[in-house]
Amino acid sequence: MSQPKCPSCQVQGMEHMVSKESRERSKKGHSWFYAVFCDQCGHVYGVFPKHVFNTAAVPQLNIPNFT
Repeated sequence: MSQPKCPSCQVQGMEHMVSKESRERSKKGHSWFYAVFCDQCGHVYGVFPKHVFNTAAVPQLNIPNFT
């Protein structure tokens, strides 16, 4: 099975890819994103949002049927 390898320090294995929650918090205390990095050298693989705001939810106007 293939294992990820850090491009900076060449260490291999999923156990070396770690994540940490952001210090920034929502009003309810949830973190905004995760930072994924190598635990050996600190190379950052990426920053991933924890909460995504959906703009597809549009308020609906309900008009009663007057018959």
